[in-house]
Amino acid sequence: MWIESIIMPREDDSEPYVPAPQRDRRNGIAAALEQSRKLRDAVQGFVSAHDLSDGVRWLSEPGLLPVITIHCTDFALAKLREAADFVVGSAAPIDTYPALVGAQAQVAPQALLTPALAHLQRRV
Repeated sequence: MWIESIIMPREDDSEPYVPAPQRDRRNGIAAALEQSRKLRDAVQGFVSAHDLSDGVRWLSEPGLLPVITIHCTDFALAKLREAADFVVGSAAPIDTYPALVGAQAQVAPQALLTPALAHLQRRV
């Protein structure tokens, strides 16, 4: 069974919270992209170092947030949770997402709109 999991860098809670100073957004975006890329590289390195490549089907590309989505097996998820560098959570087994599993039957727009129109006409 494949599981969709979300990975984030582990935060250091030992220091008190200090609000960040105002920054130029361009520098912030560049820093966020770099942090996300480093997290993805760390996850890829962990998967390779622990020979989990067969247990990982898909790994998302880096984005503006330091969050990586991964589709993996139960065993790979357990190993990733043991890592000290990042926090791993799981969404749900991928089989529960019908759109990702296989082709879906198409629903005609009229089938969706007819009950909605009747409901809206009563309110008007």
